[in-house]
Amino acid sequence: MQLEDFEAPVHVGDVDGHLAVEAAGAQQAGEALAPAISADGRYLAFQGAIGGERGVFRKDLQSGAVGPVAAGSAYEVGTPGADAATPSISADGRYVAFTTTAPLDPVNDVQAGSKDVYVADMSSDPPAYELASALDGSTAGLTYGGPGGSEASGRVALSADGRRVAFFTTAASNLTGDPTAAEAPAGQIALRNLDSHRTFLVSAEREAETGAMTDRPVTGGALIEGNSLASLRGAALSADGTTIAWLSAHVPAQVPMSAEEAKAIDALDAGILPYDEPLWRRVGADPAPPTRRIVAGDGAADPFPQMKEKGEAPVNQTQGWLGAPNVDGVPQLSADGRLVALIGNPTDATNVFLVDMRDGLSRTAAVRQLTREAPISASEGSGGINSEKNVALDGHFFDLALSPDGRRIAFATARQRFPLAPPNLIGSLPSTVGLVELYLIDLEAETLERVTHGVGGLAEASLPGSPVNGNGATAPSFGGDLIAFDSTAANLVAGDGNEAGDAFTVEDAEAPRVAGATSISAAPPARKRHSRWRLRLSAFSLPDGSVRLVALVPAGGGLHAGVAGRPGAVRRTRRLAGAKAHARAGGPVALRLELPRRYRALVRSHEGVYANARVTFHRRGRRTLHGQVQVRFHAHRAKRRGGRR
Repeated sequence: MQLEDFEAPVHVGDVDGHLAVEAAGAQQAGEALAPAISADGRYLAFQGAIGGERGVFRKDLQSGAVGPVAAGSAYEVGTPGADAATPSISADGRYVAFTTTAPLDPVNDVQAGSKDVYVADMSSDPPAYELASALDGSTAGLTYGGPGGSEASGRVALSADGRRVAFFTTAASNLTGDPTAAEAPAGQIALRNLDSHRTFLVSAEREAETGAMTDRPVTGGALIEGNSLASLRGAALSADGTTIAWLSAHVPAQVPMSAEEAKAIDALDAGILPYDEPLWRRVGADPAPPTRRIVAGDGAADPFPQMKEKGEAPVNQTQGWLGAPNVDGVPQLSADGRLVALIGNPTDATNVFLVDMRDGLSRTAAVRQLTREAPISASEGSGGINSEKNVALDGHFFDLALSPDGRRIAFATARQRFPLAPPNLIGSLPSTVGLVELYLIDLEAETLERVTHGVGGLAEASLPGSPVNGNGATAPSFGGDLIAFDSTAANLVAGDGNEAGDAFTVEDAEAPRVAGATSISAAPPARKRHSRWRLRLSAFSLPDGSVRLVALVPAGGGLHAGVAGRPGAVRRTRRLAGAKAHARAGGPVALRLELPRRYRALVRSHEGVYANARVTFHRRGRRTLHGQVQVRFHAHRAKRRGGRR
């Protein structure tokens, strides 16, 4: 089966886009959502409808073969397996985890109608199923005291080897396995080892006096229930199976903090908007280490998550860390669990953060904010954060993924202005306000670039609905040199005519290739990778208020940069600066950009001057290359040891 391609004038590491899910021949799936791609980039698991069946499917991206993981009739209500959802996939694509009410293991899954988590072994046909939401030391499934059951978070519930599964309960259950104890409240998080049949309670309380971890489930649940802003968002498991992270409720019961802070959070939990905060726990050792806070200190030193500078009071304490509707707040983990990528709203709007969980780091050193909302003037302020008028400046982030090596972050947002640099915005922006697009941060190159180009490089066109509330690209997943995602757009590839959400893949040519065993032999039959005729840009603010723009050119040729913006109260865009250079050969070329003297006061202000630099590279006989990068002219003092800027 030949997949359709699209090309855009500006690529993320030269992106070739593919409609990832088609049936045999050229039939497109009726719907394909929540894609999870294997670490080797060969297999894609997704939930949707195809060939008259609905449920979870797996596609071989090399052969094009699509097969059901767990599915039922798409036309008959209540068919077993048709409600299978939230897939995760192992590194080699052999195992797929998912949630369903179907009793795929009728011997052990004895409670009719309850949701449970299964893992399918796709090495056999039909697949073999293992019940993951099971009692510790047994293969018997959990039983529940009400509607609901157990669920798994999509894309992040399965370890790389496919033998450990993270899940959470949505109803009171016998999770503790103690027949003399009361049922564990809903909203607990557990880890299942399919080989040893051990189920470990991750969301445990601490002893109030000693701070030691117990084996008691969290009273009231570790996940917020009901229709609140952070309702049962689930938990993520690192690829090596050693770490679990989740957006938690009832935080004081699980981590140490000052008595004053615990009292304040308990008061919020009793209100309309309970407090939520991301937590992190290592689970690979025995006994397991205690639960830790991700964005606040373990103790009284660093209370509520506060990301604002200059000691300003946090404005979001009444809602907690996330505090935004329609946002997937599940933390994302690197393969070893050390790095955590988060969407958070500790100030005014959701933003993207990366946290290093190594011991001994203060929150100032551990937490890096990667995006920031653009300031809104008084004339622009009406309409609220979710209005189309303001969404380009401070719209929410809806979903994100972290690559296994922790070097790349993909996220979905309708925001179009990214004033916090680095990472520096490069490439073209969407032409339509309000559409949720996918962006990629490369932390090594310190760049940020839009992924979801439509046919011909246009902005993706979402289906009718409310685009500022999350319609568009979402659910990113990294595998090999591919990024998988789903989108309601109808123009990302030619021939998309099902008028429903679809799964797509794009190639990230900058993804690191993992070296295998070294030997001297004939070259293996592999796809030939051609040299890329492309232009890559980055920009850095210098202490004197100028900007160093670095262009990576593919060959010798002429380079020209022009800067345009609206400094201060200027209403119309003006040309502000320019520079030229000639490259004798391919490689990095540095240009210095400086604003005229009349803007010197603005350059020395707190915000500085933001502008767009458009760069053109020309070589006779070759296609002219164009690029764009956001720059900031901001005079600041060089950072001194032991001092401040």
